[in-house]
Amino acid sequence: MRYLITIIFYFLLQSNTFATPVKDFTARYNLYHNEFYIGQSKKSLTTKNDFLTLSSISKTAGVAAWFFDITITETSKLQFKNNRLNFFSYSYDEKGKDKNESFQLHLEQPQSFYNSHTKKRYPVAKNLHDILGFTVAIIHDLQAGKREIKYTIAEKSKVRIYTLKLIQKEKLATNKGEISTLKMEHYDPQTKTRFTLWCAENMGFLPIRIRKINYKGKVILLNLTHFNQQAIDLILDFEEEEESD
Repeated sequence: MRYLITIIFYFLLQSNTFATPVKDFTARYNLYHNEFYIGQSKKSLTTKNDFLTLSSISKTAGVAAWFFDITITETSKLQFKNNRLNFFSYSYDEKGKDKNESFQLHLEQPQSFYNSHTKKRYPVAKNLHDILGFTVAIIHDLQAGKREIKYTIAEKSKVRIYTLKLIQKEKLATNKGEISTLKMEHYDPQTKTRFTLWCAENMGFLPIRIRKINYKGKVILLNLTHFNQQAIDLILDFEEEEESD
């Protein structure tokens, strides 16, 4: 009997090891630049075995599309291994009236990844992710109870360190009522860059608002409008914030 229990426990452990931790979803966001509506973004997560694929299509819309008709397609692939989400690959493709650009990042070996834009290989640092896929890693880490998370983010031309900390719990008003969120933020005092995510507790910590403020004070904002085809329509709130360490 003890031997049978050991075998059952072993198989349960194995199945949990390869079960993807984040559920599939589809989310649509409105995009804003300095409070002006400029486009829409649709993000879809699919899981298969121990791999998660996050796809994103962003397009200019409204008045912005008259001047910049741009479509950006991104795909991030992560692997769930040893109870962690790990970077596997990332692709970026931008098409516009006057510009077409694409590049890829992909894991070559467990110790290195290749960047087709810089044509260089980089060591795999701890908690490595790309600029799209790390939003899925945040969902997983918040579900695991973490409230301060350090990521190494592979970008187009360089690798940066992001340290996200819980600032406060905050409720956002929507047409469906208030949504309770954890406000997670990275602030770099050297570059004066602030990166903030509001992650909804009752949506599995999905980021429902994402905002980046650069050193010039320019604001890029994504606001959730639909989640799994259900309308949300978050109310905009551009608050001026004091810089802090």
